[in-house]
Amino acid sequence: MPKHARPKPRAVRLGVLVATAAVTTTALSLASAATDDDSASEVTQLGLEPAYLAEGRSATARLEVAAGKGRCVTASRLTVAVRDGSGRNLDFPGAASDVRICPSGYTFTSGARSFAAGTYTMFGSWRDTGGTWHPLPSTTLTVAAGGAPRPAPAPTAEPTATRGPAPTATTSSGPTPTAPSEPAPTSTQEGADGPSWDPSGGWRTVFADEFEGTALDTAKWTAGWFGSGVTGPVNSAESACYDARNVSVSDGALHLRLTGEPSSCQGRSQPYTGAHVNTMDTFSFSYGAVEYRAKVPVKDGEVANWPALWDNGRDWPEDGETDTMEGLSGSVCSYWHSSGTDRGHCPKDGLTGWHTFGHQWEPGRITWFYDGRPVHTQTSGVVGSPHYLIMQNTQGSYGGPTLAPADLQIDYVRVWSR
Repeated sequence: MPKHARPKPRAVRLGVLVATAAVTTTALSLASAATDDDSASEVTQLGLEPAYLAEGRSATARLEVAAGKGRCVTASRLTVAVRDGSGRNLDFPGAASDVRICPSGYTFTSGARSFAAGTYTMFGSWRDTGGTWHPLPSTTLTVAAGGAPRPAPAPTAEPTATRGPAPTATTSSGPTPTAPSEPAPTSTQEGADGPSWDPSGGWRTVFADEFEGTALDTAKWTAGWFGSGVTGPVNSAESACYDARNVSVSDGALHLRLTGEPSSCQGRSQPYTGAHVNTMDTFSFSYGAVEYRAKVPVKDGEVANWPALWDNGRDWPEDGETDTMEGLSGSVCSYWHSSGTDRGHCPKDGLTGWHTFGHQWEPGRITWFYDGRPVHTQTSGVVGSPHYLIMQNTQGSYGGPTLAPADLQIDYVRVWSR
């Protein structure tokens, strides 16, 4: 998402939706290969997934590679291999034949298979035209016993009018209430033992907000970006300022509203007014797990506007940025940004209703989760600088179809450490 941090605010760019749809990044490695003129070239592994599976669940593997030095490489075979602790071959079925691997990249999807619970070594491998195999960097495949945990949907109640006023989509002299929202009550301690993908224990809650009151908890959150009232935006590509009046808490959820009322901030007029909250001055963390339960605005089957749930370091991009959920060009995406690294993933699942979005941050590794399921893993460029939490609903050049007024609803935010 848009990013920079105190004490030196500056215009920065938001994570751009890259052309490749799903990228699971592992440590980059170079392998020798035969090229068109038989000179040495390089093949780089951009991604390998899955990193997590449930026992007995059939799944495919996805391997992304690219050639370096601006030249293409011919691979007579490309496959994904798996080894158990004893070295036994448990490869994913299928292989690609006579593949042209170019700098623009190539993605191979294997056949499906299942695994017993345990830990495995997984790696891609390609064979050059001379018959030599070149293994790519390995990663760990963890298969959980008893099935992957999935969060149960929270009960909903009959909608009631929201309590906090917010500007409507038309210009007026004062704020007026928006349409009723769908409440989503949950237990205050639900998931307190850990994130939905790992309820086994061993986690300690370090931050949580269940939004059960009638106003934003200002001991935890600040409404606005470097100021109060009308502030922002974080990113110069946004077309909305943030108004604290567009932040409200009711019906067991935080409401961040985007309206069609024009606004003015940082010396510029914007066609929309959005909402933003952060914990820059109250809470930050290094490593652990973060989970949001949220309902994103949707229009015509796509994520509307440019909503985001993310965390950021104070010195961007050196301290890194994790986008747990970012609506990019109508898709729900997750991204990691740091110096020299800009990669993410956009699952194609349905968007209506409530979903959980989370990530687990470990030294040298981040794994993102959607509804309790892993969607991709990043191991390149991951740093451990402290991050603070940010949630916002805005619009701009990287957003999806415009919907105003629109409400980004958050049922809870939870952060754990081990």
